[in-house]
Amino acid sequence: MKTWLANIVVMVVAALVPCLIGEAVLRFNAPPADSADLWRPLPTQAGWAGQPNARGLHAGVPVAFNGFGLRDRERSPQPAYGTVRVIALGDSVTFGMGVPAEQTFPRQAEVLLTGVRGAPVEVLNMGIPGYNTLHELALLREIGLGLRPDLVVVGFLYNDIELSSSQKESGVVTQPVEMSLARRIKSGVNVSWTWLKKNSMFADWLSPRLGNALRPLGVKGFGQVGELKDQFIDSNPHWRRMQQALLEMKRLTAERNIDLVVMVIPAMAKFTDAAYPIKEYHQAVTDFCHQHGIDVLDLLPAFWGRDGTRFWISATDGHPNAEGHRIIAESLADYLAPRVAGRPNYTRISSGR
Repeated sequence: MKTWLANIVVMVVAALVPCLIGEAVLRFNAPPADSADLWRPLPTQAGWAGQPNARGLHAGVPVAFNGFGLRDRERSPQPAYGTVRVIALGDSVTFGMGVPAEQTFPRQAEVLLTGVRGAPVEVLNMGIPGYNTLHELALLREIGLGLRPDLVVVGFLYNDIELSSSQKESGVVTQPVEMSLARRIKSGVNVSWTWLKKNSMFADWLSPRLGNALRPLGVKGFGQVGELKDQFIDSNPHWRRMQQALLEMKRLTAERNIDLVVMVIPAMAKFTDAAYPIKEYHQAVTDFCHQHGIDVLDLLPAFWGRDGTRFWISATDGHPNAEGHRIIAESLADYLAPRVAGRPNYTRISSGR
């Protein structure tokens, strides 16, 4: 018995030592802490936004907010005469987590679309980290519509189905999601693993690599991504809430003659049939948009066949880097090009050219 216990202790120590070394290395190389007081709470359904005109570090890169509390250059309340204005709603991907401002997809798309049109096109970055579709609807009402956009692009990410703490506390969810015993066990494992990833950089680093190794063997559905992909079903009240938010965006934009486009953003995983874990999410969002007459751009084809882990901003953070944002910007610009190119350039008309 003593020999058996000693062997167990040796195995546990042998497993923990490399984990602790890995944790130390990752923490030593982690980016500097975020600047304090970059964000402000809002007494509205939007929840929070940037402090107007604040400057600081976020996810290791400098960020600057304009007078509206958005990560963008200073913009006028209304577009200049002859300018096409696009607003990009979204979460941390649209915001450009870990990416310099000029390399975010809204900024890159602005340059591309201006070149296509041969006249000014503005793409305003209204992405806020942590937002879901309910937050984005509120921000559209509170700020976005007042900026007089011609087009609204909603960046939809798989975790937009999750509610914030304040939304849960305010009673947004009216009924729980029913789950079988097996699903509850699996969900418990996922919750525990997600907690571990939030508190351990080594676990955060290991998780996607473990997933990439296991998915070709048929093991799918574990971790945050795997847990969420099965929730895009009409019986899930979370998904129904997001559907209603998209329909309200459609109503608000349609009555103002504003084009609305939902852009479905993929998880930065390996883009193969065997490895990509959430094709069901893409199908659910695109099907819903098609059924309700909402224009939708699914970015999955633009990344298909690539190794999405090459586009991570760090070893533990799967947000797309500058190259990933370039691919998104090019796809979005190609999709929007016919819409902006067909709009008259009033500047040239007024000058007689």
